[in-house]
Amino acid sequence: MYNMLQRGGMRGGAPRRFDEYYRCYPTVMLPGPEREYLNYGGKMIMPPSALDKLTKLHITYPMLFELINGSKEKQTHAGVLEFVAEEGKVYLPFWVCHYISHRRETADKGITR
Repeated sequence: MYNMLQRGGMRGGAPRRFDEYYRCYPTVMLPGPEREYLNYGGKMIMPPSALDKLTKLHITYPMLFELINGSKEKQTHAGVLEFVAEEGKVYLPFWVCHYISHRRETADKGITR
């Protein structure tokens, strides 16, 4: 099923990918009034240009993004709540920022924190 969605659903067609690089910040750094409720869930705030690009790709809903921190070998998934962030930035719930920014702890590397 996932492969069908990546190829464009039942209609067939070329894969539609949204590959972008953003600086990630916790939602407490989002300008404007405090929105504590943003920390309870798995949704992020993206810039308006992301909505523009996604609209041109004719993506299917709901939108689910894979977030990758290549330098830390970490990945997770998140949805989107609003498209009001500054260009080049996304705002994530604190727990997502914490998870994606810490090194993976494995027994073979012997890392403890």
